[in-house]
Amino acid sequence: MLRLCILFLMFCFVSPVSNAKTINWLTHDFAPYYILNGQYQHQGRDESIISLLEKQLPAITFNQIIIPSGKVIQELSNTSNNTCALSLYKNNYRKKHIYFTDESSTTGLSPSVAMHSKLADALELPDATEVSLLDLIRDKKLTLGISMSRSYGKEIDSVINTTPDIDLVIRPTRDSLASLTYMLNLKRIDILLGYPSEHYYLAKLMNFDKNLTQRPLIESPALSYGFIGCTKNEQGAKDIAMLNEQLKVIKKTPAYNDVLMRWLPEHLRPLLQERIEK
Repeated sequence: MLRLCILFLMFCFVSPVSNAKTINWLTHDFAPYYILNGQYQHQGRDESIISLLEKQLPAITFNQIIIPSGKVIQELSNTSNNTCALSLYKNNYRKKHIYFTDESSTTGLSPSVAMHSKLADALELPDATEVSLLDLIRDKKLTLGISMSRSYGKEIDSVINTTPDIDLVIRPTRDSLASLTYMLNLKRIDILLGYPSEHYYLAKLMNFDKNLTQRPLIESPALSYGFIGCTKNEQGAKDIAMLNEQLKVIKKTPAYNDVLMRWLPEHLRPLLQERIEK
C-alpha cells in the first residue's frame, strides 16, 4: 500500500496534466489582427500567430479574453492578474510596468497611403514606389483622410501638424477607417493614411480592392515591430521567457511567414519580404 502511495505521488509530480496551466491572451475586435465574425472569421494576423504558439505548447491552455483595445495596457499592468497580449509596441515607459519578449511577435510595413488606382496612374506612381506624404499634401494639394487621435509615427505626425493649409478630413468614429475607405472609393478624399494590412482588409471586405491601391511612405520606418507583453509578476516572467523561445521557433516556419503576408496586397508582399530579410 505504501509503495502504491509513493508511486501515485511521483506520478503527480511528473504528470503533464498536473503541470498544465493557462495563458490568458488579451484580444480585441480589431480586424485584420483579430477577426471575430464575418466571412474571414478567425483569419486575423495576430490570432493566427497565437494559434501557431498554441500548437508549440500543447501542455498549456490558451484562453482568449476579449476586451476594448484601449484597456489592454491597463489590464497588463495590473500585477494581480496574469495576462499576455501580442503585437505590442515596446517603449521605456511600458517596460516599467510590463514584461516584453526580446523577439518580435509581428513584423509589418509601417503606415502607408491608400489612393484610388486611377489617381496612382495619373501621378505615374508604380506599384511599390515609395512616395512622400509632404509632397502629396503640400505640393500636389491632395485631400488627406486620417482617423482622429491616432498616431502614425513621429515624422508623419509632424508633417501633418506642421504643414500649413493642408486639406484634411478627420473622422472621429470607432469605424473611422471604414468610413474613410468608403469616401476614398467615392473620390471624396484623395489619399488615406493607415497600415497597409488595415487598408487592404477593408478594401477587400467592401469589394473595393480592385479600385484602390497603396504606396509606402518615405517618412515611415521600413518596418513596424510588435512584441508579446505579459503581466510584470512572477508568473509573467515565466510566461514571457517561454513565449520568447517559442517565437524563435515559429518565426522560422513558412506558416508564420504566410500569416504576415495574409493581409497585404500582392504588390507589397515582396517589399515586406525584402525588408525582413535585410
